[in-house]
Amino acid sequence: MKSLTKPLLLTAVLTLAFLSLHLGWWGPVTEEVLLQQLFQQHWTVAWPVFVLGSVIYTALGGPRQVLAFSCGFLFGGWQGGLIGTLLTGVGAMLTMLAVHQLGFDWVRQKHAQKIELIKAVLAEDTWIWICVIRLIPVGSNLVTNIAAALSDLRPVAVFFGSLLGYLPQMLLFAYAGSGIALHDSSQLWMSLVMLVISTGLGLYLYHHGFKQRLQRFRKEHAHAPAH
Repeated sequence: MKSLTKPLLLTAVLTLAFLSLHLGWWGPVTEEVLLQQLFQQHWTVAWPVFVLGSVIYTALGGPRQVLAFSCGFLFGGWQGGLIGTLLTGVGAMLTMLAVHQLGFDWVRQKHAQKIELIKAVLAEDTWIWICVIRLIPVGSNLVTNIAAALSDLRPVAVFFGSLLGYLPQMLLFAYAGSGIALHDSSQLWMSLVMLVISTGLGLYLYHHGFKQRLQRFRKEHAHAPAH
């Protein structure tokens, strides 16, 4: 439990800071205005602060959609989408590194069968199946990162699969953020197009490959002799 104290405390502090801005406790300053002023007035300091904060934020399970929206607001549609995607991918690697360092042996023992199933299903063509999982806009990004680490999936494959899977949805929210910043309805329409494309592609790949593989491994596992 002691190993979780610092991450939980940091999460609580970041959450409180975000809520204080969002609820207007500091006056008429929103998180978007604060970010914009930070980059306009303190450019050399803003980049490392933003990058470090974004990586930690996503590593701790913060919604990547919020990061994508902020990146789109600051840098524009496609630039914001690319930057947000890269930062979220690095955050996923940070989570996997933390899990490897902390061990979580009790989790491995408690969920040994599920971990073995994940490892069996995703061990081959890891980057493709991770991409499919990221494309479907359901589930927890943090849980997926932890499961990938516990299953000893190759970090490089997880990283590149995640980047490809994150990109459509990150572009979606980045274009939404850019549209609000520029008051441009075309940017908002672009975000809706990205949503349809990413969801459709994810569901297609899920039903034409991933679902069959998962069912096959579950069937084999069900008929496997008990040890």
